[in-house]
Amino acid sequence: MELIKPPKLQPGDSVGVFSPSWPVTQDTREKFDLGVEKLKSFGLNVKVAEHTLGQYYYSSGTREERLQDLHTLWADPEVKWVLMAQGGNTANQLLDGIDYDMLRDNPKIFSGISDGTVLLNAVHARTGLVTFHGPDLIYTFGQKMSPQIEKNIKSTFFNGKPIELRPNQDWQHQLRSDIKYPGWRCLRKGKSTGRLVGGHIRILANTILAGYGPDFKGAVLFLEGTDNVGHTNSFIAALRLHGVFDQVTGVILGWFEGSELEEKELGRPVSDAFLEETRDYDFPVLEIGELGHYVENYVLPIGCKATLDATKKQITIDEPAVR
Repeated sequence: MELIKPPKLQPGDSVGVFSPSWPVTQDTREKFDLGVEKLKSFGLNVKVAEHTLGQYYYSSGTREERLQDLHTLWADPEVKWVLMAQGGNTANQLLDGIDYDMLRDNPKIFSGISDGTVLLNAVHARTGLVTFHGPDLIYTFGQKMSPQIEKNIKSTFFNGKPIELRPNQDWQHQLRSDIKYPGWRCLRKGKSTGRLVGGHIRILANTILAGYGPDFKGAVLFLEGTDNVGHTNSFIAALRLHGVFDQVTGVILGWFEGSELEEKELGRPVSDAFLEETRDYDFPVLEIGELGHYVENYVLPIGCKATLDATKKQITIDEPAVR
């Protein structure tokens, strides 16, 4: 399938915000508003889809309302970036209702994280459009942003140049000051090149189960999560049994929120479980802190070629993600 890149952003372009899963609650509304103001400071206009601030039980709207929001933003010629407000649990309800032809024929920047994993990988798999893991409204633009992450976002979307990623020395956990920066760790030596695919490991497994998973052949896979080590181990095993690790050329492990307590109790981090589960493979594995929940994320363009050098602790996005 042909790789399709969206146009780069220009000052004065509009960002369209919608919530494919969780509603924006009283607890997150302030960060939502801060995120809107931060986007405006980038020289962008902001449009909020009709049902983004609504609530239907544990979602922002019914399945039909959320699909309407996505399609309305995508059909708007002024909107150049469709940005998810946050994650949740129900984005997979949208998969069989998306007009993939419209998305393919009108390329836009499409980004999110967490439950957004299902949409980012499905849209790329069904259209060839490069999608972007990392930036959402509430937990990226609604939080304090370090200079290195701001530079990464602007370089990716406005400049469209190949990017070398490196440890963010301003890293901090958004909720807990007692968590120290883990740095980058080489877990298995080696170097590989491939197209980026991945996201939240549980959501990625659900995406595969639904039949909307990406092509893993020759890919560099990135993973993060929010489950304890035992649950995460089961998802790693599911990927192994599905044949994912037979196809990828390398793996980037991010921050696995929620596993710290079990790690302290059992003395087993996710990285140890991953290495044991993949002990029959020799692909390189690098662990980084700038991928996951409640931490600042680098933009990882799904579908773009990247080089992972675990031995030297380097990641390079080898091609522009926008045109």
